Amino acid sequence: MSTPFTGGAVAAARRYDAWFERRWGRYAWRLEATTVLAAAGPLAGRQVIDVGCGTGRLTALMAARGARVVGVDTDPAMLAVAATRVVGRLVRADAALLPLPDASVDAAVTVATLEFTTDPARVLAEMARVTRSGGRLVAAVLNPASPWGWAGRVRHHAPYQQGCFLPRDRLLELGRRHGTAQVRGVLFAAERLPFLPQLGPILETAGRLAPVLGAVQVLTVERGLPR
Repeated sequence: MSTPFTGGAVAAARRYDAWFERRWGRYAWRLEATTVLAAAGPLAGRQVIDVGCGTGRLTALMAARGARVVGVDTDPAMLAVAATRVVGRLVRADAALLPLPDASVDAAVTVATLEFTTDPARVLAEMARVTRSGGRLVAAVLNPASPWGWAGRVRHHAPYQQGCFLPRDRLLELGRRHGTAQVRGVLFAAERLPFLPQLGPILETAGRLAPVLGAVQVLTVERGLPR
């Protein structure tokens, strides 16, 4: 007999995951993942936590680069899908109360999680707590000031109605509590471009001139070494 978890919830998680296989999903995820992985730095042999790992796509990419990754999420259905692609530790836990000791990882990474928590400052503080001095925090969040953010609110798209979005200045302020912080923008091409493969890279290059307009903001925080 199917339970709500084994039936409907997992099916919903798979439908969410299938978006990344669509034309726009593949394009957007490639850009976002490439930027996040570059921000995380070398991963081989390093201990990493993926906070809000969802269906494990980023978790798997980091593991493929040689990281020892722990994936954390509150949603058991998402973790069930993640388990089909991640060889490693997946834990059901709250992002605001990570199940790891202080200074136990080299990097803490999160994508599209801070803006859907009730206390993003606490989540970032938890990521900092579990990260060693000299390590790195990386957080990718949707940008409310981008054309996509504006259009999403006007059209009442679910993510932009449900999230508590962080302006760039607020994101930087939270990051600077834990080290040297910077924010860059990514994803400037439009979803409905008829020639996405050809025009997308041109728009991405041009978008670097106005990073505040990127659909995604990527915060990188370098944790200072003890004095």
